Amino acid sequence: MLDPLPLVLTVLLAPQAPSPDVSALRAELDRLQSEVAALEARARQRDEALDAMKGALKAVETGVTELRSRPAVPPSGPFMSAPPASSDAVGVAKTVVFAPRIEVDTLKRRDLVSLKVRRVEASGVQLIAEKELASEEGIDLPIDQSGALYIVDWSTTEGQTYNLILRDGASGQTAATAQVRLQQTQGKFIFVGYRAE
Repeated sequence: MLDPLPLVLTVLLAPQAPSPDVSALRAELDRLQSEVAALEARARQRDEALDAMKGALKAVETGVTELRSRPAVPPSGPFMSAPPASSDAVGVAKTVVFAPRIEVDTLKRRDLVSLKVRRVEASGVQLIAEKELASEEGIDLPIDQSGALYIVDWSTTEGQTYNLILRDGASGQTAATAQVRLQQTQGKFIFVGYRAE
């Protein structure tokens, strides 16, 4: 009599073709795994987009805070409404100055005039540029914002006698004058300036 155990073991251990139900389940499992991977990739992209939006929102918030800190009326508005009086050392322009330029009224001078251009803001005074007026008769001022209030500090060491002139570069008209003398070797110009475009 034959032992049935090896035959049963052979039948059980022999590779069998998967049933249609198992194949369908395996295909469904593969499809679900690929969908989960695609959803994870989209979630990562969404998180990166949200991080970028948070950074942009932070930049906008910073900009809005800066805008709110600025006054509604710039310092040039009240200055133009009632400019102070000029003196010998301080030349105040009563009108706006287009393409501002500093000139001297004589070509016989030998001294060097140092100029510091500053812009007045509600939060303080900002240095814009430092220039020197040597033997040339004039120099254009490098203003950085149109419609802003500017102060130009001038100084010289020799103290010859002549006039410094703040001139409107667009019209050629004199906007303000300051006098250089032996005892008066420094002063300033104050004006609202517009750049030449």
